[in-house]
Amino acid sequence: MIVDNGQDHFIYVCHPEFLYVGAKSYMKYKGMWLTNKEYLEHWGKWCILDEREQLDELASKLDPYVERKAIPMIKFDRVPPQNLGGQTCVMLIFCDDREREEVWQILSSFGVSLKAWFYDRQTMEMWMPGGVLLENWLTEQGINGERAEKVREDARRRFTEQFGREDAPCHAWEVVMGQAVGNKNE
Repeated sequence: MIVDNGQDHFIYVCHPEFLYVGAKSYMKYKGMWLTNKEYLEHWGKWCILDEREQLDELASKLDPYVERKAIPMIKFDRVPPQNLGGQTCVMLIFCDDREREEVWQILSSFGVSLKAWFYDRQTMEMWMPGGVLLENWLTEQGINGERAEKVREDARRRFTEQFGREDAPCHAWEVVMGQAVGNKNE
């Protein structure tokens, strides 16, 4: 199901069961929920850069694979991000690395030829204090001094609270009415 509510930065392709408030995370491996440890070790995404129109077409082709849960979830930019020059959109195709080659086979069957894989833990590290994404965002927003330190501390705290218990079931992100939201315990 393609979820495009017109207000989010991202357009989502997700299974309908993940649209309900309180739905469990889509992060599974062989039908089993991941623990925080497994999530940080294995969860990631294929990254595709292209024009929005091409990503819309690809999303339509990949939707049946998401409906069958062969691909856990996809999200892509509605508008090209300025930090990429404002012309190219990003599509992220999420999966467990133990199934990433199967997902790659699906992508390549539709002509995707560039391979770029990132683990979610790498992305999180870039959003932690000192990480390039967080620091660039603070600069872009004009946030500095004490206020910037508060944002950094909040990022550190949220990561620790969310992933501090290795054996706890991972509920890092859920899709709720077309919006990615953090764990409802936040």
